[in-house]
Amino acid sequence: MNRLKGLKNNYPKPQRLSFPKDEEETGWLSDLLDSYYTADRGIFELILKEERKGRRLACARGCSTCCSTHVTIPVYPMEILGIYWYVLLKLEKDMQKILKERLINHKDNDGCPFLIDGACFIHPMRPLACRHFNVFNTPCAPGEDPYYTRRKDVLTPDESTKNKALACLLSIHNINDRKEKKEFVRTGQIHTLAKNLQEIEWIRLGERIE
Repeated sequence: MNRLKGLKNNYPKPQRLSFPKDEEETGWLSDLLDSYYTADRGIFELILKEERKGRRLACARGCSTCCSTHVTIPVYPMEILGIYWYVLLKLEKDMQKILKERLINHKDNDGCPFLIDGACFIHPMRPLACRHFNVFNTPCAPGEDPYYTRRKDVLTPDESTKNKALACLLSIHNINDRKEKKEFVRTGQIHTLAKNLQEIEWIRLGERIE
């Protein structure tokens, strides 16, 4: 019996996103999608283990408190490329129009610029930091950051799997050797490449939406 079947939580079994033509035409997209798939599988396994202990994932569709309360979301260069690619080439036209207005008029205290009416407009390409944040038992109260109010309810990602996902993001920096990638991540050098998502000038992306 497949032990991944029958998971009764709000986190579906991960599937790797696949865009064969786009992946063939770019030198980085496959690595980004591999990174997200690696992270998603690791998170899924951890949630499954917690469920077996009687815990229940509180995060669900329509829950977006963390998108509003978290103001220091790290995003890496390859992830920024992925967001641009997804918004400009894959997002439906009507959603592009809504997002364009949001990005151009976004203010510093407005929460995540990609959160509109409680929905993430880039959910398939959301950063690793967003993927790794999961809460158990009780849904977050408005304005609550459970990392500080009830740390025990916040999922702790597996460090090894998390590092493997991060290592996938290094190819655009000409870091391709496996050992070099591992060391770059282990020593924390990779974090020097990250920017705060809410401090990036996303208005530039909004201006590029036709």
